[in-house]
Amino acid sequence: VEQIYNGVDDETFRPRVAQRPSLGPAAFAGPNECVIGTVGRLAEVKDQSTLIRAVSLLIERRSALRSRIRLVIIGDGPWSDRIHRLVDELGLREIAWLPGDRGDVPELLRYLDIFVLPSLAEGISNTILEAMASGLPVIATETGGNPELVRTGENGFLFPVGDAAALADRIESLVDDREMAARLGRRGREIVENRFDWEKAVERYLSVYDQALGLNASR
Repeated sequence: VEQIYNGVDDETFRPRVAQRPSLGPAAFAGPNECVIGTVGRLAEVKDQSTLIRAVSLLIERRSALRSRIRLVIIGDGPWSDRIHRLVDELGLREIAWLPGDRGDVPELLRYLDIFVLPSLAEGISNTILEAMASGLPVIATETGGNPELVRTGENGFLFPVGDAAALADRIESLVDDREMAARLGRRGREIVENRFDWEKAVERYLSVYDQALGLNASR
């Protein structure tokens, strides 16, 4: 059995090199704010609710962070109304942006500072790979293929499924230490370039076909 990981287009998904793109609401996030976000279908399995609760817990713990952090949830789906209601119930509307489905995800990832994937279940997540290619530190649940992509302390952090308090702790550590966040993001980009870019994925597929056909791969 030959295992071939998904590839990611690391030219389209690339790190931010200058100021934050002008994408969000007016005056929503400047250079001093830390933007925490996720991308995915608004559905039970993606569990964006845990991310919202984690941000709420963090602000309850340290009220001063309300002026420093911003929450972005990109996507649409059957849980859209629930997600919007939860944002309102927890009093996060002024610091949250929920733009729905978008066709400019590469730019939106460059708008973020921290990427979170709070899913209940995952395979090998393309979204995590895209975030890593975008130079973002990744916080993801300990489920499915996530631990194969996210290495705690190397390119991000893992946390138990559904544990909003643990997620709040992970977010807090990156908000407080932007230098560490940048270092983890750089390492994530390096991992993509070395293991997960599309050219390497294509090479692996071709190698398997060559072996099956008895061809010399060097040809």
